[in-house]
Amino acid sequence: MKYTADNSIVMKIFFVVLLTGLLFSSTLCAQDRLGLANSNYMPVTTLLNNPSSIVDSYTWLDINLIGASLSVSNNYLYMDGSKLSIADRFQFKFGFDHLPSENTSTLFNKNMFVDLTVPLPSAALVVGRHSGALAATMRTVLDLNGFPTAVTRGLYQGFANLPEYFNQKIDASNIKINQLSWMEAGLTYGTFAYSFDEDVFTFGVSVKKLWGLSAFAAQIDKWSYTTLDKQKMLIDDFKATVASATGFGSGNGWSADLGLTYKKFYKWTNHYRPNDARTSCNRMPYRFKISAAIIDLGNIKFTKDATLLNYESGSGLWQNYSHTTASSVQDVTSFFDQMMAGGTVESSKSNSFTMGLPTAITGGVDFNLGSGFYAGANTVIGIPSFFMLGPQRPFQLALVPRYERRFFEVSLPISTINFQDVRVGFMMRAGFVTIGTDRLNTFWFGDVYSADFFLMIKMPFFTAPQCEDNSPKRKVAPFCPKFR
Repeated sequence: MKYTADNSIVMKIFFVVLLTGLLFSSTLCAQDRLGLANSNYMPVTTLLNNPSSIVDSYTWLDINLIGASLSVSNNYLYMDGSKLSIADRFQFKFGFDHLPSENTSTLFNKNMFVDLTVPLPSAALVVGRHSGALAATMRTVLDLNGFPTAVTRGLYQGFANLPEYFNQKIDASNIKINQLSWMEAGLTYGTFAYSFDEDVFTFGVSVKKLWGLSAFAAQIDKWSYTTLDKQKMLIDDFKATVASATGFGSGNGWSADLGLTYKKFYKWTNHYRPNDARTSCNRMPYRFKISAAIIDLGNIKFTKDATLLNYESGSGLWQNYSHTTASSVQDVTSFFDQMMAGGTVESSKSNSFTMGLPTAITGGVDFNLGSGFYAGANTVIGIPSFFMLGPQRPFQLALVPRYERRFFEVSLPISTINFQDVRVGFMMRAGFVTIGTDRLNTFWFGDVYSADFFLMIKMPFFTAPQCEDNSPKRKVAPFCPKFR
């Protein structure tokens, strides 16, 4: 078999996604909200990590007006910190004014993850031992993982420009590229599941309707090749699946989040009802809390203007290969059409496919140190889509010292992604505005592998109407928890 096409499908896929990721990292910024995951005052935001967090929130009614959150991280391309001024960093002149450097270490496979979240107007409400929320969000997730260093360098620089790999057989497998954009809207309900003496368990569940906006996936199960010289590449084996769809409503689906939180209080909780006039509307501080959840458990099935192709080829010689970038997904599918017409690749085609959401297990612990100070830790463990296409979140772990009051909150999360990048972040809530980043390093020092920032504008109402001091419904009940 002879390969005479001008462009490799793998190259095209890689550069479509790579250019998208670099565009994001150069023009936008956001974060994964690790600095506020344990907050007691932002239920409409923390429910994204754990729906049970809305129960016993210190904010009676939390209304999110506008906001945006984007996180970009990778372990291959980076901006050399010695070449960046403080002005460059704050103006995000990473991709245009300087050329990126390459991390050629073979210790880890190369990966990239982009998560863009745009919260639409949403609200969360606490009514006694029950809480509810109505939330809508637009999201885009981009995930590249499993790229061996040799493959990544060849795709980025061009295989013909890397003579150190000539006549060296490269075996790659389980390379995944997934891009998924969707809008979701749903309801969250939370309640006290159990309370006795100082112990309280709260439970929360979110159910969301999903509308697909666009999807692109490529899963390369195996790829063995040998670059012979600048003109010829020997393909020993290649097997891949590619799917794409675009347009609002091209896909539909459902998802759910399930969360549980345990709180240890200072006093008995048998009659504790937040924002309830029958119990003096008292708030009870906890000694510590432990939480766990599974989020984004669901999928989207694309059936409108959707295409899924399976490709498999045996050994062959690819003559006169070249290295060019792709400007659209259409370029990728056009290349496959040429291969099918030539009969050089076995393929099957379907007009529908399913993509899983970036499902994850989240966990957290938070200790009340008194006087508004807290010390916590959080983790996000991405679960791969074993039975379907779909993006996977990276592993994240964070230590989060925090100070919070009604109108002010600040935290300094110290976190890592896949144990490959140590980040020091900052989050501040002042009145109606919340800003933050998980990686202050990006703005001040060191090489830049990732960048993020987030901004939210909210309308918080801390006290229920029946709990105002002048409310005729407020009663002095024989319930006086000791506050620390």
